[in-house]
Amino acid sequence: MNCYETVARLHLYLGRELSAEEVAIVQSHLTACPDCECRFHFDMRVTRLIHERCTIEKAPDHLREKVLQFARAPKGKQIGIDPEVEMEIRADIRADFEEWE
Repeated sequence: MNCYETVARLHLYLGRELSAEEVAIVQSHLTACPDCECRFHFDMRVTRLIHERCTIEKAPDHLREKVLQFARAPKGKQIGIDPEVEMEIRADIRADFEEWE
C-alpha cells in the first residue's frame, strides 16, 4: 500500500471501519513510513478534539417536557406558556447564539 492509499484510509482506520486484513496493511505501512505515521497522529488528535468539543448537551428535563407537551398539542391550538419558562427558553436561545458569534 502506498502513502496515498494509506492516507485515504486513515479516517476509516480511526473509525474502526476497516476489515482485519486492511487494518494489518495500514498498520504495516504506518510502521514503515514516518510521514504517514505523523499524518496518522495528527488526524487522531483532530478526531479526538472534535469528539471532545462537539458533545451534545441535553436540555433540562423540565424544558424537554414542556417542548414535548407543545409538540403533542393539536395543530392550531393556542398554547399558553408560563412566563418564567418563556424567559428561560429565550435566555437559552440567546446564550446559544452568543456562543456561536
